[in-house]
Amino acid sequence: MTDSGHAVNEAWPPGGEGMADGRAPNTPTEHAPDSARSAREQRILEAAGALLARWGYLKTTVEDVAREAGVGKGTIYLHWKDKTALFRAAIWHASKQVTEDMMRRVTTDPEGGQFYRLWTHGMVAVYANPLLAAVMSGRTDILRGLVDSLDAGTVSELFGNSEAQIERLQEVGLIRSDLPPRIVSFFITSLKIGIIDAASFAPAVRAPTPDELTEALSDLMRRWLEPERPPADSTIGKRIIGEWLEQTNAIFGQGEDPKE
Repeated sequence: MTDSGHAVNEAWPPGGEGMADGRAPNTPTEHAPDSARSAREQRILEAAGALLARWGYLKTTVEDVAREAGVGKGTIYLHWKDKTALFRAAIWHASKQVTEDMMRRVTTDPEGGQFYRLWTHGMVAVYANPLLAAVMSGRTDILRGLVDSLDAGTVSELFGNSEAQIERLQEVGLIRSDLPPRIVSFFITSLKIGIIDAASFAPAVRAPTPDELTEALSDLMRRWLEPERPPADSTIGKRIIGEWLEQTNAIFGQGEDPKE
C-alpha cells in the first residue's frame, strides 16, 4: 500500500530501481548464491502473506511487501515478474505450509485415512495459518486474486487430479461408489467457495466459530460420503490422501516459479 493508502498498478519499474543497499539490480548482487536467494525469497513470501492477510489482495502493493521484507522494490522483480506472480506465490507458499501440517495430523491419526478426517485436519490446519484463515473468514478478494491468476489448463488439472483421487478412494471403499467422482469433486469445490462467500456477508453473530465449522463439515462429509461399512484399516487412505495433496501442490506450484 502506498503512503496514501491506495493501490497502484504494478509493473517492472522502467530504468530499474535500487536494491535495498542502494545499488542497481544489474550489479553482482542480482546473482546471489542459491542459499541467500532462497532465504530472501522465503522472507519476501512471508511478508507478502502477512500483508495479504492484513490488507487483502487489492490494497497490498509490491512497495508494501518490499518494505515489510526489508528489501528494495527492484529486488522483488528479480524473483517475480509482477504483483500477480508474487501474490500467487505467497498463497501457494501458505498452501504448502497447510498441506504439510495436514499430513502430519493425518499421519498421526489412527483414522486419518478416512475421508471425513481429512476435512477435520484440513480445517484445523487452515485456521492455524494466518493467510488462509483470512480467506476462510471472508476475504474473497484474496481467493478471487488467486483464481484469476490460474489459467484454464491449471484449473482443469486440479479438477482432474481431484476426480482421480476420489475414484481411488471409492475403489478401496473409503468413499461411497454410487456417485460419479466429477460430481463429488464439483460439490466439494462448491462447498469450499460457498463457505468463503457466506463468511463475507453473514452477520458475525450468525457465523459459526472455526471449531463449530470444522465439526459440522467433518460430520457432513462422513454422513454424505462414507459407505455403510467402511474398511477398519484406513492406511491406504492415508497414502492416497498424501499423494492427492502432493499432486495438488505440484500442479498449483507450476505457476509459482520465480524468475531465474
